[in-house]
Amino acid sequence: MIIAKHFYMIRHGETEANAAKIMAGSMDSPLTQNGIDQAKKAADIISMLNNKPKTIVHSHLSRARDTANHINTLLNAPIYEDPDFAELNAGDWEGVPYDQCQELLVGWQTPPGGESFNEFCERLKRAKNTHLQRHPGPVLIVCHGGVFRAFGKIYGLNIPGVKNCHLYEFEPLPNTETFPWRVWEYGLNDDGGIVRNIANVYLNADTAEIES
Repeated sequence: MIIAKHFYMIRHGETEANAAKIMAGSMDSPLTQNGIDQAKKAADIISMLNNKPKTIVHSHLSRARDTANHINTLLNAPIYEDPDFAELNAGDWEGVPYDQCQELLVGWQTPPGGESFNEFCERLKRAKNTHLQRHPGPVLIVCHGGVFRAFGKIYGLNIPGVKNCHLYEFEPLPNTETFPWRVWEYGLNDDGGIVRNIANVYLNADTAEIES
C-alpha cells in the first residue's frame, strides 16, 4: 500500500472552475482572489504548527503550485513538483458543469477519454511512496480534492469532498490494519489561535464527492 509515515495534506485554494462549479480535472484553472486569501490563511496556520512541514510537494497544475508557493512564503521549505499528484484526468468531462458529470462526482465511472480510477490510484501510490521516503518529514502535499478521495478509496473509505485549503495531518498508526493513520484537521479560533481536531470524516466516511 502506502508507507505509513507522518505527513500533511492540503487541497489548493478556490479556483475559477470551483467558483463556476465546473469540472477542471487536468485543466489549468487559476486561483480566485478568495483562493489566494485561503492559501495565505493556510500559511498562517502552518506557521503556528509545533511540528512544521520540512518539505513541500505539489502537483504541476498551477492551482496547486500557486497555493504551495503562497504557503511557502512563511515556511521557506524545499519545494518540489510532481505531476503524479495532479487531479484525475476527467477527459471529455473537463470544463463540464458538475451537474452533468454525476457519474464521476458520485461514483468512480471512468470519464470518456479520461483516466480510470485504477490508473489514478496507482500514480498516487507511486507519488506518496516516492516522496514520503525521499524527503525529510513531515512532508506537506499540496494537491486536489480527487487526490483526497482516491487516497481514502485505496483503503476502502468513501471520503466526502474536502474544503479548499483545509489542512489535514496524517499521524501514523502502524498497528491499524484498515487506515494506518490518525487524521487531524486544523483551523483558527476567534482569537486567531490554532485549533486541532480529529477529522472524523476519515473515521465514518459514507459519502463521496469530488471537486477538482
